[in-house]
Amino acid sequence: MAGSRDIKNRMKSVQSTHQITKAMEIVSTTKFKKFSGIVEKSKAYSIALKQVLKNISAGVKNETHPLFSGRNEVNNICVILMTSDRGLCGSFNNNTLKSLESLVKNNPGKKVSVITIGKKAYEFSAKRNYPIQSSYTQLTPEIMFDAAKEMSEDIVKYYYENTFDEVYMIYNEYYSPVRYELVTEKIIPIVRVESTENINYIFEPDGETVLSSLLPKYLSSSVYTALLHNTASEHSARKNAMKSATENAEEMIKALNLQYNRERQAAITQEISEIVGGAASMK
Repeated sequence: MAGSRDIKNRMKSVQSTHQITKAMEIVSTTKFKKFSGIVEKSKAYSIALKQVLKNISAGVKNETHPLFSGRNEVNNICVILMTSDRGLCGSFNNNTLKSLESLVKNNPGKKVSVITIGKKAYEFSAKRNYPIQSSYTQLTPEIMFDAAKEMSEDIVKYYYENTFDEVYMIYNEYYSPVRYELVTEKIIPIVRVESTENINYIFEPDGETVLSSLLPKYLSSSVYTALLHNTASEHSARKNAMKSATENAEEMIKALNLQYNRERQAAITQEISEIVGGAASMK
């Protein structure tokens, strides 16, 4: 019965793991519903702000602005790298970190600095000696908007000071409970969206002042939206990973239970055969 005892111990271990993954699945599902709801509510503001920028851009076609114009030569790049604080979310973080390495590889000879979101991004960047401009962890919904505003203000300041020539974001864009896609987006210089409408706008005091006020707000909204999408995608990935782990544990428990019953039946059959054989030999 030594084999049966080993199988029973394995069953207890798998059952313990099953309880943990099930609990984590429930927690991740709750957080996912919260952040996916926030993403949906924030869409209207994001779309409206993009439309405002599009309209203003159409009205100031001849205006130049540093955040639109870009640099003639790019030597220094900043990347806002968004990961999670914790693991157990499948390939969610690994794919993001690979995208950073791909961006670095595609820009040889250029200095790449990072602003890290999440412990995984910080640990990865520190281990590979990427210059870390700043780092953020444990971003809750209550402080996420302020963090995005601070980040956007910092990158605008660094851009004006010529510390960086381009700024990118690497994050996961949320679409549905089973779909999110990794995005590498250049946010500075801002891509001017051309409008098909031929409307002459009157700006007060002037177009450049309006742009100088609007563009930082647009960047802040872009960073905040990316944070929401990335966090919703993270909880979706962890929810799905824990669901898969729970289902695998259930299958393993069934297989071990079947194996245990077979071992136990074989042991009982052997004992009966020994008793019958012993009784026959005594006749």
